[in-house]
Amino acid sequence: MENAVEALKMAFAVMAFMLALSVSVTSFNKVKEVSDVVLYTKDETNYYEYQGIVGKAAQNRIVGIETIIPTLYKYYKENYTVLFRTASYDETTGEFTSKIKPLPIYETPSKYKTGENRNSYYLWGKKDGEKDQSTYDTLMQEKYTPFFTDGYKELGNPKIFSFDLREETLRHEPWTGSYNATKDFIRDFLKGNAYANPNNTDQKYIYLTKDGYETINGFINKYKNKKFVETVGEYTYSSKQANSGDTEDQEGSTISSLVKEKNKRIIIYTLIEN
Repeated sequence: MENAVEALKMAFAVMAFMLALSVSVTSFNKVKEVSDVVLYTKDETNYYEYQGIVGKAAQNRIVGIETIIPTLYKYYKENYTVLFRTASYDETTGEFTSKIKPLPIYETPSKYKTGENRNSYYLWGKKDGEKDQSTYDTLMQEKYTPFFTDGYKELGNPKIFSFDLREETLRHEPWTGSYNATKDFIRDFLKGNAYANPNNTDQKYIYLTKDGYETINGFINKYKNKKFVETVGEYTYSSKQANSGDTEDQEGSTISSLVKEKNKRIIIYTLIEN
């Protein structure tokens, strides 16, 4: 009889423990759900929508370089695009009031090579299957035309206005294979140090000044007193720059990932012209 009573006590204790454990797990899940909701509502970018380059942006804010710097340090790991533009802006109406143009932020020494025929050698990507240009040029045209008032039609443009891992890989930039190397490049870009290609110490990245290409004291010093319109959103694009049978890589560059439709987050900084 005593054994039966002890067994009942043990069974009751197990049931009580399981009930307490279930309540604890349920409570933890509820707390996590509430926490997720609170964190979501605190992040303004969850409510941003992008409606185009002309007219009023759906959501934007005026920021300085203190906002831009951490954004640049995260683009590599989080795989989003950071685009720089320039235009006049009316803060009262929230509208851009002049042509929106690319804002060059550095010049790449990864030179574009071409010739007079379709058998030319293209360093940035490979030969486009339909056009007498590189796959890189076609990608840039299709991707950025909607973001500038007069579109984007450049070929082999060394004046870089965006941070995007895919573009940098096609240009064979030396930092693309390593996050630490990318951080080093961003550090030098921000401070104005000449970034040397670790594979070719004679190859350096020269930062743009207002009137030319001489080295300056970095992005921070150039724009520390400037204001930018920040617009955050997502864009969809599909790359048609390669024929389905044209899949060869050149100089270790592959474009197989570029022929699929992509959704990607984009963060746009438009310098407010004086």
